[in-house]
Amino acid sequence: MQIIVPKKLQQLAWKEQVELVASRSNLAPFNETAIKFLESLSKSILLDKTMRGYPELIATAHWLRKSHIVELQKKFETFCMNRHLRARGTVVHFAPANVDSVFIYSWILSMLTGNKNIVRLSRRSNPQTDILFNKINTLLEQEAFLDVADRTLLVRYNYEEEFTKALSDVCQLRVIWGGDQSVKTIRTCPLPPNAVELVFPNRYSKAVIQASSINDTDDAVMGDVAKKFYNDTLWYGQMACSSPREIYWIGEEEEVSLAKERFWSYIDSAVAKEGYKNETYVNVLRLVTADFYAAHENSVQVSRRAANNPVRVSMNAYNEAFADVHCGGGLFLEYRIPHINGLTAVINDRDQTLSYFGVSKDQLVDFVSRLPNRGIDRIVPFGQALQFDSVWDGYDLLVYFTREVMIS
Repeated sequence: MQIIVPKKLQQLAWKEQVELVASRSNLAPFNETAIKFLESLSKSILLDKTMRGYPELIATAHWLRKSHIVELQKKFETFCMNRHLRARGTVVHFAPANVDSVFIYSWILSMLTGNKNIVRLSRRSNPQTDILFNKINTLLEQEAFLDVADRTLLVRYNYEEEFTKALSDVCQLRVIWGGDQSVKTIRTCPLPPNAVELVFPNRYSKAVIQASSINDTDDAVMGDVAKKFYNDTLWYGQMACSSPREIYWIGEEEEVSLAKERFWSYIDSAVAKEGYKNETYVNVLRLVTADFYAAHENSVQVSRRAANNPVRVSMNAYNEAFADVHCGGGLFLEYRIPHINGLTAVINDRDQTLSYFGVSKDQLVDFVSRLPNRGIDRIVPFGQALQFDSVWDGYDLLVYFTREVMIS
């Protein structure tokens, strides 16, 4: 087991490190030390000019700004009215491999509610997470943030059951991000009798677009629409659970055809402007997957453009099994529907986020009232698919990371 954060524990044996963090007392929700630490981390990123090449980190830093943390605090305090909520204790987080930054949101929300936190990070490292860890370590060396450092442990290890079992043994809450297989593997390690678990299994997302809105939007605005869609889908190579893989066009056949041509030309321009490039194996896998879809009887047409531009497969009927073989990298399944309520027939329990453009709030509210199952937990406009919220997959994390003490 490799200790990434904090530096001061790196000289101890791993069992000592785990036991030391777990032995600390809980803190009060939204304590001043945690708030000041997050404000300092936000400033450390935003004021560093070298961070401009990492838009995902900049987005995280904006999320960490004091103004947003205060919003979360007000929301929490409103919920706490006449309630007594305290930290659960030691929270062990298992971060996903597909979106590296998810760990920070899970850790921070748990920290803000007063918990001690042990985070098992993805084995894969990259420049932006390494920069983030360095900044966190630098701040945690300051005396002012000792309370945070004493209650934080970020680690890496391969899938050794010994480590997972040891972490599970000391927790009051286990949080598993990263898909069905991760959930199944980690669940082979039992929890203490008084511990609870929160899991985030495989989820997929869709987008819905009103074709007439694309056709009627000014050229100047279309560039912004394309940039938002690009951010939603390609920041993490379309591997984020909230990045849409299926697009549902609302309208008649002719107006949808015109809207597609216009929309994708702007997306191609955004890809070129942002310099997006897939690894060679991703482009190959994307084409192989598209050909697999094309061989299906419900496929109508495969549209291939330049190497790194999106590949699209037009479909005339929905197939739920297609989600399991999707490879990301800018591969989109496209469908045409006459009205947004036509989506209800293709929503399943694994659908998480619905991104939209050109659809009214009243239409969305009516759509939600017709949902037949637990599918769809978030509905957001283009540009917000990857924007993390304290309510995720239907769970209010600020509440879930706490326990209520009843006073009669």
